[in-house]
Amino acid sequence: MDRKVKRQQTLDNYKRKRNSILFLLIVPAAVIIGSLIVFYFFNTFSLTNLITIYMLLIIADFIVISLLAPKLYLYKMHYDYAKLTLHEPHFLKAEKQLFTTTWIEELKNEGYEVVQEDIAHMLLCKLYKKLPNIPNSDKTLVFIVVAKNNSFDFYGDEIDIGIQSAYMNNVNYQKINKQVTLQFKKYDMINEDATTEIESAILYQTKSQVLVNLTFGYVKDKNSVYCINPAGWFPNRYVYFAFAELRKLCGIRDDI
Repeated sequence: MDRKVKRQQTLDNYKRKRNSILFLLIVPAAVIIGSLIVFYFFNTFSLTNLITIYMLLIIADFIVISLLAPKLYLYKMHYDYAKLTLHEPHFLKAEKQLFTTTWIEELKNEGYEVVQEDIAHMLLCKLYKKLPNIPNSDKTLVFIVVAKNNSFDFYGDEIDIGIQSAYMNNVNYQKINKQVTLQFKKYDMINEDATTEIESAILYQTKSQVLVNLTFGYVKDKNSVYCINPAGWFPNRYVYFAFAELRKLCGIRDDI
């Protein structure tokens, strides 16, 4: 079966699951509020009985919401990922030479600070008090991971330890619940394994917390970045920012 068809089927599947949870959250609450208004104005029950009945219904509804909310966040995350990866990854032409000393210095000049480095990777971070040109954005901690070899695991213990250390060593970071991570790796060629790694992403979002991880592959011969193709759609302002930051840091002029 064609990859695009499979991707569309996955998207439709999670859309149905997400919408089913939304139905179970919205409809009972609407029925409770609507019937309360009707019974109150038509004096169907005494005020005391009405309060007693609807207090129990509201409590029951809050229990249902607390049980279903985690599933809603999970299905939304899968839906967002499926929609973001609906199109095949593509190349973006970079005007800067990535993975060079000059490029790393430019990252530092942009305000990124090295918080961890070894022979396999470099981890940098920057605190944005507000994301540039993005209204209603909160304080966001942005990490950049630069892999120094093809076998480096972006989701291994080293990065987790480095990120946790950054939070622990800076009091100002500890109250921040919005985090964006841009992960860069250099490839000699783009094969199926590279595409799988590029398409691996985290798009977690709740009412108060956001966690975005995106992977970008650099092909030196093309001087291009291989990445997910959002095709103009972004699940939230933080994912939009991640792609905008990619363009700025790599000198990519293509419009978002």
